[in-house]
Amino acid sequence: MLSASSLYLPAMTKKTPAKSSRKSPTQKKKTSQSSFLKRMFCALFKWGVIIALVGSIPFAGWVWWLNGQVVSRFEGQKWQVPSEVYSAPVILSSGAPWKKQDLESLLEETGYRFGRNSQNVGWAARSQTKVSAHLRSYVDHLGFHESERRIFSFQDGRLVIQALNGDEIDEARIEPQRIGFLYGGNTESRQILTYDDIPKPLIDILIAVEDQDFYQHWGISPTGIARAALVNLTHGSRRQGGSTLTQQLVKNMYLSSERTYTRKLTEVVMSLLLEYHYSKEAIITAYMNEVYLAQLGSSALHGFAAASQHFFGRPLNELNIDEFALLVGMVKGPSLYNPERSPNRAKDRRNTVLAILKNQGRLSDVDYNSLIKQPIRLADKQKERSVFGDYLDLVAMQLSRDFDETTLATKNLRIYTGVDIRAQRAASLAMQRQVAALEKRDPKLNGLQGAMVVTDRLNGQVRAVVGSSGQHYTGFNRALGAVRPIGSLVKPPLYLSALATGRYTWWTEIEDKKLRFNIGGQVWEPENYDRRTHGVVHLYEAMAKSYNLATVSLAQQIGFDRVGDTLRQLGVKRPFTMHPAMALGALELSPFEVSRLYQPIASQGKSSELGVVLAVMDQKDQLMKRFDQHNDVPFTDALLAVTLDGMTKTPKIGTAKAAQAAFPDLNFAAKTGTTNQQKDSWFVGITGDYSSTVWLGDDNNVPLSITGSSGALKVWVDFTKNVNSRSLPDTLPNGAARYNVLDSTFEIAADRCKDKTPLAFILGTEPKDSTSCFWPF
Repeated sequence: MLSASSLYLPAMTKKTPAKSSRKSPTQKKKTSQSSFLKRMFCALFKWGVIIALVGSIPFAGWVWWLNGQVVSRFEGQKWQVPSEVYSAPVILSSGAPWKKQDLESLLEETGYRFGRNSQNVGWAARSQTKVSAHLRSYVDHLGFHESERRIFSFQDGRLVIQALNGDEIDEARIEPQRIGFLYGGNTESRQILTYDDIPKPLIDILIAVEDQDFYQHWGISPTGIARAALVNLTHGSRRQGGSTLTQQLVKNMYLSSERTYTRKLTEVVMSLLLEYHYSKEAIITAYMNEVYLAQLGSSALHGFAAASQHFFGRPLNELNIDEFALLVGMVKGPSLYNPERSPNRAKDRRNTVLAILKNQGRLSDVDYNSLIKQPIRLADKQKERSVFGDYLDLVAMQLSRDFDETTLATKNLRIYTGVDIRAQRAASLAMQRQVAALEKRDPKLNGLQGAMVVTDRLNGQVRAVVGSSGQHYTGFNRALGAVRPIGSLVKPPLYLSALATGRYTWWTEIEDKKLRFNIGGQVWEPENYDRRTHGVVHLYEAMAKSYNLATVSLAQQIGFDRVGDTLRQLGVKRPFTMHPAMALGALELSPFEVSRLYQPIASQGKSSELGVVLAVMDQKDQLMKRFDQHNDVPFTDALLAVTLDGMTKTPKIGTAKAAQAAFPDLNFAAKTGTTNQQKDSWFVGITGDYSSTVWLGDDNNVPLSITGSSGALKVWVDFTKNVNSRSLPDTLPNGAARYNVLDSTFEIAADRCKDKTPLAFILGTEPKDSTSCFWPF
């Protein structure tokens, strides 16, 4: 390459005929000026080249640095996405009690749309007697579950499930629902899509509106930049940016929102680099996931998938053209065109997008005229209200032992839990309604609080958690944090202790009489709730009617320490010292701990620990951790089943008769609990599906005007009416049997006998004699 100095080498001399050796003054002046200009030009050019060469070094370094930023962010973890928490699938079983309107409501709540038929996935249809639905496919820790079309009919209040060919089906599943996120310190709400997940019409609409030359340009649009520059110069300020989709993505992913020419140059260079390294498919996919579409309190809503769920309550691939147009229209101004805040403005913007499609020949006049008349149908935000906040506390607590907070807040894990969305909503509403009714009845109850824990009766999965009586998540989870005396809820474990000795049965008689105990120099004289004694009673009567004196007498006979051991064996992990008052419920536990205490009894030995998280998976459907419960119960299934059967007497003849009156055909077990001065109202109800623990009380621990049967029981009744519960099974496990026993003597009674009671026995403890109740005249 020639150097700048080589241009100034002197020319070779050439001999010519001599003329005059002297020049005129004018010629000398012109020669001098020409030489000066040449030297000036050469100097400027020389230094210009030197400066350009030197200046290109930092510019090249800057471009190289930008290139590294583009590649590292785009190929690494593009976003910090919080982990998603999912419910259990809703299992619809043939023969289960269901009402047609309840199934329709469930389908609507889970984002299914009703139309003329259910041919497309995510759609449902209904007639006078039937409901059909094309259920979605899903992946969880158990594998891939294909989509399926099912027809549901209702015969005598029972669900019948059929395939399209008429074959009866045992069960159908509605996919797990996302119930929340584990954010940690993250404030973004986002769902990640792959290119194949993005509906083609959405891509077409976005490109038509935002960047028609997307597939032709190299990241920037010179005509767009020129047009924007002209507008900006005309107005004397920056009014337009001339941005392509690639530039918008660069601005959102890499740069700040400042409006300067330096930042614009950076945006242009990074856009060219992004287009150089990656395909159009990769860029449009990143854009779909990155675009900012709304601010939800402290959480920023990013990406079309998350926006679809938030605004419409459905997956992105189930939206209509007008709904795609609404979301694309929001790109121009997420706050300005938010349909929740400005529905009319959002609709006008949506119709503008539809007009652009019509003008480009992408939409016919007929379709355009039809779509612009469509109302904006947003998801019901009342249903979206976080009823799962208390449950998420449990999820975070369990996962904290295996995952650090940063991982949960940024790695977009999928967490599958056992929560039943129907049970959770029913429990939350039952608590709100009944507490409001109690406060209305007695103004002194204002400020009444409550908690509820619902578990699967058989496997111990926690199906619902309510931590307060308020309408919204309060931050204080009383299901976990309200540690209160459990009152008479201690009695079923105590009676189990007696049955476990083999010396007692439910028919065994015990005296309900006055007792005195000297405890540390102080005399303790327990009393029954009605301040009366009841003489000799059977064990099943003493427990069903919650006789304190008979119960303490029984505990004294079998030994208070034995009762304490039983409580620990059933799952009480909180330290306590056993003394006589513990037999009447001085033991302090949270509702969650009470629920765990009752689980072995409710399940008849099939489960003891409570399950919350089932499994954790990553976004590639790889199982990261599976949570298996340890269900070691140091009691036989027969003993636990006999104890549960004894608890079915409480609603039939005891303190829970109001619950039995509400469900005359339901066979269930129950126990009420009331503490000293009526400071706590407890109820445990066990049906064929759920074991539920309810607590009501005041945070200031003041006396109340309600008992277990007039307070917590009402919440349980409300809940049970809305979950279509089934009866406990009549069958008992091996080692146990049920007999009709005469009330007067310990004999098995024939069917014709009148004064008899069905009681469950551990085999070997049942009556050895029987009677036909046939008396000769």
